[in-house]
Parts: sequence; structure tokens; C-alpha cells
Amino acid sequence: MVKLQGEYCPFCNGKKLVSFSAAAHDAPPKTVSIIECQTCQAGWQWPLKQTETQSVIDFENNYVQHSQGSYFDPVKRDSVARFQCTFLEGMAQQPGRLLDVGCGDGNFCRALAQRGWDVLGLDPALPAESTEVYASGQLRLTRSGLSDLADSELFDIITLWDVVEHVELPQQLIALAASRLAPGGRLVVETGNYQSAARVMNQHSWWNFQIDHRWYLAPPQLSAMLSQAGLGRIELIDHVLRPWWKGKSGVSPQTLLTLAKTAIKKPWRMPESLRIHRELNACHAAWKDWGGLEIMTMVGRK
Repeated sequence: MVKLQGEYCPFCNGKKLVSFSAAAHDAPPKTVSIIECQTCQAGWQWPLKQTETQSVIDFENNYVQHSQGSYFDPVKRDSVARFQCTFLEGMAQQPGRLLDVGCGDGNFCRALAQRGWDVLGLDPALPAESTEVYASGQLRLTRSGLSDLADSELFDIITLWDVVEHVELPQQLIALAASRLAPGGRLVVETGNYQSAARVMNQHSWWNFQIDHRWYLAPPQLSAMLSQAGLGRIELIDHVLRPWWKGKSGVSPQTLLTLAKTAIKKPWRMPESLRIHRELNACHAAWKDWGGLEIMTMVGRK
């Protein structure tokens, strides 16, 4: 079972660890302490800045405030929800039963219910519970967690959008979610990709370093979790599920032309640019299939 700690890697049991302080993107000017495994290139926050209970309170307040331009901006989240709905509709032949774990204030759930799905959304930080019926779909939002569901409730698709990085025991959550899938059902997990060129480029100021993020995973770790939960036909989606994303799944090495421009315009940054150039070339070789994905989405089937 994966647990947070700071003595050895919880994924590969390696002891070649490095620690560093990173800017907390969600709470400047605070910082978070990150431990990175040099063997399998995964990371985690240790020691933790706050408890899960404190995180729930923070999220509830943020969903109510709707800060413009932030992750909680309803306009921005609605655009992401529509994109996610289109992705699911392309994966499923017809509407079915869907469970969204960590549903926030229910914007994704509501959008999918309007398209004919029967949707249940769970989140301990849900601002207000509700039940809504549409022409061909139904929505239930409840202020609870996955462990509160009856064992008899099974779903065609279960989604964990940006959830596993927040919980203390992600393997346990994924296994519990897999147990609530109907035969042939799919589990969809999305989280930031630690093995990405964007993380290498931004170093300790990467946006995904946040007070509330405990885990910094990559496709190898997430795929192993899905497999350990008994899921098969595991697939890494080759794009980021954001309407504004225009990149590629692979990594393109930094060109010598870019370095030359840096040398001319900002010669004092040349040593740093050369170091990043070397690291990106290493990324190109090691993460060629996913290094361009700053946010990864993986699907496993029961």
C-alpha cells in the first residue's frame, strides 16, 4: 500500500532520494517540501503542509468564492467539463451510469446529466447537495466519499478528475473505485504528470506544486496502480483534456537555435539553458511517449 513518507520511495523502494523546496502555486509566497525519487522519477510532498480535513475546508471555501481566472473559475471549469464530456461520449457507445469521485461543485456531473447520463457526484467539499432530473438523464450530488456508497451500487464509468494527488492513500482509492465498476466498466484517472517537459522547464516553480497536492505521479506509477486494482486494457490518452491544449504527447528536444537566441539576448542565463537542454534531451529519450503531457489521463477496464 502506497503511503507518504520520506525514507524510501513508496513506488520502487529506492533510496536514491533528493529533497527540495518548491513554490506553492496555490498559496504564494508559501513553499512546499518535495521529495523526488531519482530511480523512478516520481515525487511526493513531505512533510505535509496541511491535513485532508484542512484541504476539504479550503476547497469548499474556494468553490463558493469562484475566483475569476483561478482553477475555481466557473467559466473555465465549465469549458473543461464540456471537453471531458465529449471525451467520454467518444469512449462510450451510449449514455450509462457514471460516478464522479471528487466532483467539486458538480459542474462536470451536471453537464453530463444534461447529455442523458445518470450521474452521481461525490465530494466532501460539495457546497450544497442536490438532485436534478433532465429529459433523459439524472444527477445526484452528495457531500460524501466513495466509502459511503452501498456495495450494490455499480457504475459503467467512474471518473477521478484531479483527485489522486490530494488523498493520502491513492492506491486504496483506486482499488475501491475499481470495485464499484460494473463488468466491462472503465475507470478514468487524471492527474498532473511529473515526467513532463513542462515540469523540467519550470523546475521548482511548476504550477502543479501546491499546498494540497501530496503526490506527483507519472504514467508508470499510475499504470501500476490501475493494474494492482485488477484493471486491464490500460490506456494512456495521447492528449491533455483541456480545450486550450495544442501540444503533442511526446517531447521535442530543445534546439540549438533556441540556445543561440538565449545566448544573444540573455547571456547570463546560458548555463541554466544548457542544463535544461541536457535534461530535455534526456526526457526525449526516457519519456518519449508522454513527456509532452503536462496533465495525464489514464483509463483502465474491468
